[in-house]
Amino acid sequence: MTQTARQSEPPPPAKTPRRERLAAAVVFGSMVLVAAAVAWYGKAAVPGTGEEGVVVFELTGVGASGVWTTDEVNGLNYWWKEFEPATLYVREGDEVVINLRSADLFHNFYIPGFQVGPVDVEPGHMATVRFRAERAGVYQYYCTSMCGTCHFYMRGWLVVTAAGEEPVHPPRIVCQRCLPDDADDEALPEELLARGALLYLDRGCVTCHGPEGQGGVPNPNSTIETPPAHDTTAQKLFLASEEDAEALIELVRGHPDLDALDEPPEISRYPIVRARWDNAEQIIRTGRYTAKLDPTGPEPPLQMPAWQHLLDERDIDALLAYFVSLYDWEVG
Repeated sequence: MTQTARQSEPPPPAKTPRRERLAAAVVFGSMVLVAAAVAWYGKAAVPGTGEEGVVVFELTGVGASGVWTTDEVNGLNYWWKEFEPATLYVREGDEVVINLRSADLFHNFYIPGFQVGPVDVEPGHMATVRFRAERAGVYQYYCTSMCGTCHFYMRGWLVVTAAGEEPVHPPRIVCQRCLPDDADDEALPEELLARGALLYLDRGCVTCHGPEGQGGVPNPNSTIETPPAHDTTAQKLFLASEEDAEALIELVRGHPDLDALDEPPEISRYPIVRARWDNAEQIIRTGRYTAKLDPTGPEPPLQMPAWQHLLDERDIDALLAYFVSLYDWEVG
């Protein structure tokens, strides 16, 4: 009986081999180290994070829609989301850190008002700028590298508010070609003036030359304070009257090649008008560089690129005809 009872007792628990205990400790220790590393990265590896008195922004450039945004951009939402253009609000005297990434293309980030950049922003890499917002005001930041058809809309606002004041809220800058109801290139109208008006928005000319060519867009540290207005093109072409302007538009509308005319049209001073028209076309084709007002200061952010590979000759005709149509002959 005693022998049988002893045989039915459960065996003592087996001891965990030392090697297994050591492996478990290594795994657990690795998990703790990973968690600690992640926490450290969030606080220290991302510049500015966790620093007292520092305002930090995470800004991503999305060339496909012409926007700098503080929204999270990833492989899932890049293709469908309408990213919000970022307006950066700080207080006068704040130290500002902006961590820059690109979701797709190469960009240059530039805040001429604080002589920040241009800074290269490459896909897959983070660039960081740091400065002190020592002057209250509303400043623009830009992409200064041609990054696609939405490039000219790829800018935003930095609002620096003085102590005791309320921040202003400048208008959103949104790429017209990326709006949900925007026409695509294939839908450009054939009618000359309508085509020119749409191209003016679609190609971003409006961002430098103002709504309806009215000008007045600042270009910091440029020898030309603002890019030229286009609602005075009729005057610049030396057109003498509204009738001559309408005749020129009709001429261009019906004759894509002005060199093929059988005889000169009945437009006052036509040889001069034609020479200046040709000169304006050439400026659009080859672009124009704006020099610095202060050679030691920042580069002017608004430079006109060569459009000869982005617009065909009929597009250029349409733009110039549209500019001619904007002139107010009553004000003169």
